[in-house]
Amino acid sequence: MQTMAKSVIGMCLLTLALPSVAATDPTAPLGFEALSQPATRAKIRLPRLDAILCASENDCSAVLNGRALANGQSINGYVIRAINEEAVTLVRGDRRWSLTVFNEQVVQ
Repeated sequence: MQTMAKSVIGMCLLTLALPSVAATDPTAPLGFEALSQPATRAKIRLPRLDAILCASENDCSAVLNGRALANGQSINGYVIRAINEEAVTLVRGDRRWSLTVFNEQVVQ
């Protein structure tokens, strides 16, 4: 009876060890350790500036991705720091972007 109990315990121990062996690649060279996957950061696109609307020189709002927003509001993690008649300044973390309604870059 004791030998049967020992064999049952032995089989239980073997079945517990099998999943850990199966989790590794049996075709990998001895001592091979798989590289950990680098954390991928989600890419958040810069909002599209559709328009700048000014009631007066100091009272402007911006239309970003179709939403009318004022100074201090945020969109997609970008905070609006300044709006004037020519540009909108966005901040995210320690980086700053200045968006204009018309892209002034000309490809020749």
